[in-house]
Amino acid sequence: MSGNQILILGGGVGGLVASNVLAERLGDRAKVTLVERKDKFQFPPSYPWLMLGMRGPEQVQRDLSVLRRKGIRVANEEIVSIDVGKRSVGTKSGEFSYDYLVVSLGAEYAPHTIPGLLEHAHHIYDLESATRFKDAVEKFRGGTIAIGISRTPFKCPAAPYEVALLLEDYYTKKGLRDKLKFEFFTPEPGPVPAVGPDIGNKVLEVLRSRGINYHPKLRLKEIRQNDLSFEGGETMRFDLLFCVPPHVAPPPVVKAGLTNETGWIPVNPRTMETSHEGVYAVGDVTSIPTPSGYVPFLPKAGVFAHGQAEVAARNIATKITGRGKATTWDGKGSCFLEVGGGQSAFVKGNFLSEPRPEIEFHMPGRVWHAQKVIFEKYWMRHWF
Repeated sequence: MSGNQILILGGGVGGLVASNVLAERLGDRAKVTLVERKDKFQFPPSYPWLMLGMRGPEQVQRDLSVLRRKGIRVANEEIVSIDVGKRSVGTKSGEFSYDYLVVSLGAEYAPHTIPGLLEHAHHIYDLESATRFKDAVEKFRGGTIAIGISRTPFKCPAAPYEVALLLEDYYTKKGLRDKLKFEFFTPEPGPVPAVGPDIGNKVLEVLRSRGINYHPKLRLKEIRQNDLSFEGGETMRFDLLFCVPPHVAPPPVVKAGLTNETGWIPVNPRTMETSHEGVYAVGDVTSIPTPSGYVPFLPKAGVFAHGQAEVAARNIATKITGRGKATTWDGKGSCFLEVGGGQSAFVKGNFLSEPRPEIEFHMPGRVWHAQKVIFEKYWMRHWF
């Protein structure tokens, strides 16, 4: 085996794709190691379905150990340090050296930074929280449901809007809709601002058509029992609360000096290379400017992590083998927006195109819901 040591940090979407592509392209030319503290891959796009009891936890997970059959070493370790000078990564039980490093650690959650959020709010940004929210949803029988966003940026910009629409549909089917009031709050100027005001207005129309009250430009300050307080002095009552927690870069990434003033890792937006030789970063942990976009930085979404991981992995393989040409990421991405009733909207586009993003919005339909089901099946089979 060659002496090339490749470390992939994080077993989410980006890490899973990168490790698969590298193992396939390099074979015994390199040692590919995936470092992930969990022993299972979990698929966040299915969490809204889990929230409604349409999926069980076992259906949205896969055991990472099966990757060993592909020649990928899987280390279930918690990362505590990254030293780009020594080209090493420290874990709680040892140290790994590398020639090439792919950082795909995603974002971590910081609910403690907003008083009361940890005690009073639910979310579905990890499997355990989605399962707890499912139990709360099933028990809820009436009152005000507040759905909101505490801070930007956050993973999957469409997710909280999807949650609101799915919950409205769920309780309508349960015969409880006339006992409920829906309030949506966000610091954003409008729905899903990364896709532009025209598409955002279409999402707003869908929300209003379902009786969901929309409150933009509200920055959450504090949560007390049944009460939300915002920085501008506004307040809002609730009986059940879903709130996207603040997202931050993982501490080892910050301590390693990989982040900049944005709080995330800056990379070459086309190659995913950082300023450190042999170090790449993909997915939610990165900060990619969109100078011609509707928002200053690229949204955080699994579809971007997927495309970026493929590019980074291919380019590392090219450097090691000396064969082929370097590739670049095209900035393309898409996402589904489930609205209930077996229907979904669909957004796709090139978020780095010039002179402005080229984005399409397809109104809710059954075909897009079917496509999301197919997408889920593909992901849970193809990479394992």
